[in-house]
Amino acid sequence: MKIIRFKNIDSTNKYLQNLLEDGADIIDNIVVADFQSLGKGQGKNVWESESGKNLLFSLALDMSCLKAENQFLLTKMVSVAMIDVLKKYLPEESLFIKWPNDIYFKDKKIAGILIKNEIKGMMLGTSIIGIGLNVNQTSFDVSLPNPISMKMITGEDYDLESILNDICFELKANIQHPTSISPIYTNRLYRYRQWATYQHQGSVKEMMIIGYDQFGRLVLKEKNDHEVVCDLKEIVFI
Repeated sequence: MKIIRFKNIDSTNKYLQNLLEDGADIIDNIVVADFQSLGKGQGKNVWESESGKNLLFSLALDMSCLKAENQFLLTKMVSVAMIDVLKKYLPEESLFIKWPNDIYFKDKKIAGILIKNEIKGMMLGTSIIGIGLNVNQTSFDVSLPNPISMKMITGEDYDLESILNDICFELKANIQHPTSISPIYTNRLYRYRQWATYQHQGSVKEMMIIGYDQFGRLVLKEKNDHEVVCDLKEIVFI
């Protein structure tokens, strides 16, 4: 893999996306930044990070083996890879995937994932995977709802390069063995099979996550056993 490093960049995902749109071959390129001025999360969310303290990177993979209709499988691959890496450093029983692809330690967010897929007919083309992992930062903006870092959990400092290598290794391994990913992803879902409070269609409801459909939409059950299917931004975890 080719690694491109920046002290400061607007967005590692955007950098690779621009290269792809210009016709460049970006497969297996990794862009790492100490700081992102326009780091993005899902939708309009912003990823806040102190320079040089965390792992901020994007990588481009050839996913032409995957049908476009099954692209949620890539989300599961990346999420499970993050869990597989973090459980080497943190208590495994406290690590969860908050649908669709935030990584949580207990009830706090430790990592975020943003995936942009190129569609070529019935198949995927190049996928750009952006990852932000809170590693050595110990103070966050008070406007952020629930951040946590590896150092805040253990009190230890971590080598960013080693963690980057671990993530890339696990991700490549997951892509080669996709059939084993789905049950692991399901069992790691935050609040899976637990009654919890959500905001849905303007109302606050107590519901239970029971899974997801083939397109990655979250499936929940209400108290009256009515099933609710939600796409991104159609439900709020409370």
